[in-house]
Amino acid sequence: MGKTDLTIQELYPRFNEQEIKEAEESFDRYLTLVLRIFDRLESEIHPQADQLISCTGTLDCTAPQSEAST
Repeated sequence: MGKTDLTIQELYPRFNEQEIKEAEESFDRYLTLVLRIFDRLESEIHPQADQLISCTGTLDCTAPQSEAST
């Protein structure tokens, strides 16, 4: 199987040091944005996902009853 961990320098071998630095900074900003979007969507979709039951360390898996199921 091939190598999967590539560096910016390996992806863009013709970049000079300044271009590599700028590309790495841009990539870091991009990843930060993607993680912020993911975290926000997760909190909207599963607002209680980070609220663990302290005594057992597990999530409360009881689903609320909806009007459609009654």
